[in-house]
Amino acid sequence: MVSLARKLIVVDDDPVDVRFVMRAFSDAGSTIEITHVTDADMASDRLATEAFDYILLDINMPGTNGMELLKRLRGDARTAVTPVIMLSSSSNTADVNRAYENGANAYAVKPSTLSGYRDFAEGFTRFWVDVAVSP
Repeated sequence: MVSLARKLIVVDDDPVDVRFVMRAFSDAGSTIEITHVTDADMASDRLATEAFDYILLDINMPGTNGMELLKRLRGDARTAVTPVIMLSSSSNTADVNRAYENGANAYAVKPSTLSGYRDFAEGFTRFWVDVAVSP
């Protein structure tokens, strides 16, 4: 059976965090094709013209924040059921609750080390790619 490459869009304005994410998925041997955009407007533009299997979304970004983008995504038929995983530096319970209330499929706090990002990438791949049935 031939497996189709999965596509992930990472929406995050922090270049260091994005480098860690990209490196971690690469180190984990992931075959996920990763696209990076730095803000909600760029994400909206890409998602309007391109289908992604997963959205990795930061909360704190300049302009439209991740929570507002999440609301938009859930209100758009093209992205209403696309898995959205929030990856934020915030461990604030209110942020976690708001993310789930607005339709996030998962919430993770950004790791503080590359090995933590590798653990995240491996867990992401094990669950979202190998186990979960995509819409």
